[in-house]
Amino acid sequence: MHIVVCKDYEEMSRRAAEIVAEQIKKRPDGLISFPGGDTPLGMVHVFADMVNEGKVDISRTHYVSLDEWVGLSNEDEGSCGLFNQQNLLSRLQHPFAGTHIINGAAEDIESERVALNDYISQYGPLDVSVLGIGMNGHLGFNENGVDFDLDAHIIPLSETTLKVMTKYFGEKFHPTHGISQGIRQIMAAKTVILIANGAHKAEILKKAVHGPVTNEVPASVLQNHPNCYVVADEAAAALL
Repeated sequence: MHIVVCKDYEEMSRRAAEIVAEQIKKRPDGLISFPGGDTPLGMVHVFADMVNEGKVDISRTHYVSLDEWVGLSNEDEGSCGLFNQQNLLSRLQHPFAGTHIINGAAEDIESERVALNDYISQYGPLDVSVLGIGMNGHLGFNENGVDFDLDAHIIPLSETTLKVMTKYFGEKFHPTHGISQGIRQIMAAKTVILIANGAHKAEILKKAVHGPVTNEVPASVLQNHPNCYVVADEAAAALL
């Protein structure tokens, strides 16, 4: 693992975006993936600015979303699809060659899972997988106890995730499952970038980086990845 400790959230966001851009320059026709949520927001904005300023060319690059709450479409507040649309895709003055945004509200969610696998098979494996880390160590919706050999899958949400999700939905939505890229697809990525900020992530980041590799802390599997960057601000990296 390459540990990159940044002064603050802004530096973390900028450095993560720069690593993504570096990898795209090496392989312009690759496939990349970003997470949704608070942690990647700054990175996504910086990346969009880099594209708009001509610092990175994504005209041959494909993009796939990481995960989605089952039952939510990209028009629903708090959904990963809406995050992608508002904070990335609609900001780009020069679009990706193609995109696949998971529809958690698909009438046939199993077909949606297959479509996610098919897109990654067609344009992948991933060149860059950017990931946040959940308070329980999850990656996307690869929750505690997940099978590391899975590709895209639908999984019940953990108790920790169910508690955290209230900040996105309040009492409006009560998802019980997530749909996500699988650990096998993430581990097949040429470059993985795990981002974390804030003191509340320090303990789980320590477990992921220095603890045993176990599916009880799914992010710990990244210790086995040949080219993984951990990009964290000083607060999140305090115990590393």
